[in-house]
Amino acid sequence: MPEASAPHPPQQALTFSFTESQDQVDALNRDLAEWINDTDQLGGRAGLRTEPPAPGEQGDVAVAVDIVNASAAVIAAATNAFFLWLQQRRPVYRRIEFEVVRPDGTRVSGAVDDEDQLPAVMAQLSGFVVAPPGPDE
Repeated sequence: MPEASAPHPPQQALTFSFTESQDQVDALNRDLAEWINDTDQLGGRAGLRTEPPAPGEQGDVAVAVDIVNASAAVIAAATNAFFLWLQQRRPVYRRIEFEVVRPDGTRVSGAVDDEDQLPAVMAQLSGFVVAPPGPDE
């Protein structure tokens, strides 16, 4: 799985990140990147953005997943892959808080702690994908 130790996302990247504890964030990001890279339409597009470990810790921490070359079709496919991943992981984690950033810098955040919230999250993400670009574009 490609890893990038960059403080900023690459250009044209859709970025996923989580707000749980550092260990959970690392595990969620690594799991999501693997899931996306195993998706036929997206294979190889997910890269981990990492940061050095905290003092006394070993190994870089995965702080975000960047989807490179994020055209409209890739954004839609990555969002669908994220939603399927979220459906699978929600029973394992009691609550998953996330943020998604489009290539234009537009952000959306959400949280899922109940199976009943999944349709609303999917609607939110679907609307986010098809939203028109901001006035600066």
